[in-house]
Amino acid sequence: MAHDSQYSSGRQLHALFRVGAVGRLTDAELLERFAARGDEAADLAFAALVERHGPMVLRTCRQALGDASDAEDAFQATFLVLARRAHSFRVRGSLAAWLHEVARRTASRLRAASARRRRHERGAARRAEATVEGREYDDLGPALHEELGRLPARYRVPLVLCYL
Repeated sequence: MAHDSQYSSGRQLHALFRVGAVGRLTDAELLERFAARGDEAADLAFAALVERHGPMVLRTCRQALGDASDAEDAFQATFLVLARRAHSFRVRGSLAAWLHEVARRTASRLRAASARRRRHERGAARRAEATVEGREYDDLGPALHEELGRLPARYRVPLVLCYL
């Protein structure tokens, strides 16, 4: 186990020497290293970008959403956009303004999606309540479920999904 730890530390030191002092590199240089490589050096370059701009992105997401878990989702989505666009994205200077805009838009979309989901859930709950209150249950329930169980799956699934 100690050998694994030493090996891992050695690999990390080796990667640091290959990358150089990532703290001294500009955002453009870090992004270029991330996009151009597929090794530990690329991972370290991306980690440096996240460490450098992560607090601002997370703060932006939290202020826009209010909910901590939604803010974390938006934070991850923001850096996923950066990772996906790194190969085609060119930056001069700092990524801060671009990441801020992506975080703001991502949080806005997430807020809208959450509101839409809550609206649909409330509507479904109202319809379910109206269905339960509007009908009187009788002894046909068990027989209905038994007969549904006898149907082949290709006929049973649509009935269950649409009516139950």
